[in-house]
Amino acid sequence: MARAKRQTTSLEPSDRLIITDLTSEAYWERPPTEAEQPWLASIAELSPEPFVLNAQLEVDHQPTIEPILTRDVEGWRANRYIGEIRHQGRTLEIRPRLGIDVLTSWISTILNVQVLPQTATTSHTAAGVVTQLLAALWRSAVLTAGQHALPRTGLKVSSHGLAVRGRLDAAATARRRAAGHRDVVSTRVARTYNNAPARAVVLADRYLDQRLAGSKWRGDRVEEQLNVLRTATGSRPASPSLQEIKRTRYSPITLKWRRAAELSWRILHDNPLAVTADDDTTHGVLIDVAELWELFVLHCAGLATTQPVRHGTTTHRSGHVAVSTVDETKTIGRLYPDIVVGEDPITAIVDAKYKPLNDRRGVDREDLYQLHAYASTFVAPLAALAYPQVGDSRAAAERNGPWQSQSSLLSFIALPVTVDECVTKLAQTFDLR
Repeated sequence: MARAKRQTTSLEPSDRLIITDLTSEAYWERPPTEAEQPWLASIAELSPEPFVLNAQLEVDHQPTIEPILTRDVEGWRANRYIGEIRHQGRTLEIRPRLGIDVLTSWISTILNVQVLPQTATTSHTAAGVVTQLLAALWRSAVLTAGQHALPRTGLKVSSHGLAVRGRLDAAATARRRAAGHRDVVSTRVARTYNNAPARAVVLADRYLDQRLAGSKWRGDRVEEQLNVLRTATGSRPASPSLQEIKRTRYSPITLKWRRAAELSWRILHDNPLAVTADDDTTHGVLIDVAELWELFVLHCAGLATTQPVRHGTTTHRSGHVAVSTVDETKTIGRLYPDIVVGEDPITAIVDAKYKPLNDRRGVDREDLYQLHAYASTFVAPLAALAYPQVGDSRAAAERNGPWQSQSSLLSFIALPVTVDECVTKLAQTFDLR
C-alpha cells in the first residue's frame, strides 16, 4: 500500500477531487491541478482489492481486478469502481454516472430485498454517495441474513441447587459433595443474542447511524431486528475480533449472519468513512459497479426466458478457444462468459459490460473479438454484449444489429436500468435467434 508523509489534518475543498465513473478527465466537474497529476498517478498504481466491499453479494467467481484509474488520450478516467480513496492527504471521490438510486435498486433486485427503505427521507439522499452505498450494502447483508432468524447462539450455563436444571454434572456434583455441600450441579444451554456476530452488527449500525443522522435509513425490518439485538448486547458492546466471528457456531439458518458480521467488522476496522486523512496511510471504500451490473443482468435474464439461465463464470460453464490436436487434454484460452442461456444446446451467451455504448466510443475491438470467441466456442446461435442504457438514443452498433457472423448472430444492446424494462428487452433479444 502506498505511503506518504503527513501533509494535512483536515480536508479543504481543494483536497477533494470529485469525478464520475467511466468519464474522461475532460468531462469532470473540474480538471485536476498540476499538483494533483502525480497524486492521481500514485492512485492508479494502488490495487483496489483492499478497498472493495462487494463480498456479501456471494459472487461465485473471482472478480476482475482493474486499476482504479487509467490514462488515455483524453486524460485520466475512472474505471469500474465508485467510492472514496483517501491518499496522501487528499480525497478522490468517484460517483456513479447512473445515480445512487439506480445502484441501490440493482442491489435490491439481486438480493430480492428492499435495500432502499420506503421510509427514507430527503436527508438520506443528502448524505454522501459512498455513505449511502455502504449503508445499502450493509443493509442488504443484514436483511438477507435475517430473512429466517436472528443470530442466536447457545451459551453453556452451570448452576447448583437442590433441583437439576438441564443435565446433571456428575463430576462437579461429586466435588461439591466432597466439600460438604448438599446441592447438585447441573448444566444447560441458554440461547442468547449476545454473541460476536450480533455485537459486530450493532456496532456497525451505530457507526453508520452517526453518519446518516436524521434519516430513517434502516427501514422498518432492520430497525426491528436491531432493537432485539441491542436489547441483548447493549447499545455499546465490546468490539469482537474477526476470529471470534469466525469461531462462532452457526446453524444452516443463521450462517448468513457470518457474512453480515464480517462486513460489519470490516466497516468498523477499516473506518472507510473517516472524515480526515491525517496520517500516512491510504484508506477508503470502493464498490465494484461492473459486478453489480453483471448480477443485475443475470437476474433479469432469468426472468426473461423459461430456459435454464446460469452464471457462466461457474465451473459448470466454461470453454476453450483451442484444443491441442496432439493431446485433447491440452487447451488454450479458457473462456468464462457472464451468462449462459439454455442447456444442451446453449441458445444464447450474454456478456455484461458496464461501460457506455455510444457512437463516440463505439464497440471496443477487444470486446468484439471476445464476443465472437464466445459464439464460436460455445456454438451459440446468439451472442450479445449488454450495456446499461443512458438516454433514449441508440448507438449505431445496436441500430444496425443484430450482426451475422458465420453461424451466429452478434448483438450489442443497451438495456434499461429498471428491472421490468430490462426483462422485456432481454426477452425480445432472445427471440432474435
